[in-house]
Amino acid sequence: MAASPEAIAAKLAEIISAKGPSALTDDPYGTYQEILKSKTADRRTAGALLHVLVSTVPAMAQKNQDAEELSVAVQNECCLSKAMADRMAEVFSLLCSSADSRDGREEMDGDDLPWFLSEEFGMSWDGFAECNSGSGTYDCSYSADIELRPTEAVANRLPWMLAEKQVLDADKVLSYFAEDLIDYLDSEFEDYCSGDDFSPSGVGDFDCAAYVAKWCRKNGFEVVSCEGEGELPDFEPRG
Repeated sequence: MAASPEAIAAKLAEIISAKGPSALTDDPYGTYQEILKSKTADRRTAGALLHVLVSTVPAMAQKNQDAEELSVAVQNECCLSKAMADRMAEVFSLLCSSADSRDGREEMDGDDLPWFLSEEFGMSWDGFAECNSGSGTYDCSYSADIELRPTEAVANRLPWMLAEKQVLDADKVLSYFAEDLIDYLDSEFEDYCSGDDFSPSGVGDFDCAAYVAKWCRKNGFEVVSCEGEGELPDFEPRG
């Protein structure tokens, strides 16, 4: 028996609270499995939810919680029946526009958000990657000091953090974004050092500032400064 939209929305809010604001769309299959494991919904409803999570509907719901419009979007993007689309639309409408979320936003808007937007924060990143050559490997490293400033656009990422009634904890939010940026830079540096045309002497040419700027555009920040340098890698002969 399919669970009510209220029960599904409550479970999604629980997942967001435990794993972070982008947990649903970062790991849609994991969300699907949790819904089934908790018996929040039957397999058919959970499968429909999985289709919705990999569409643009979750992002749309953050800006527009009108259930009827969301249902049309679900039908168009996910090819679900109207009845199931209505159910999914109600789930995301409840998740994004529940009284708890509104109360949380009001507390945030009145206090924490202006303070959050007025702050700058600094962080360090140390990247490591291994470059393989025919005769051995190079251990590449790059270190950078980064300072960022939130912009008003970052507020588009915050509603997921307020799925349950909670006042925005600016330190936790900054920690979330810092970890996300570090993961992004780790991935880009690893790709850079494993490229076919990569030369160990070019580790210092990794354009950290450009990657940071790209991340900032996506996440609602601007770069105050980014200073970094790569170190000539150590060579380890094969065998």
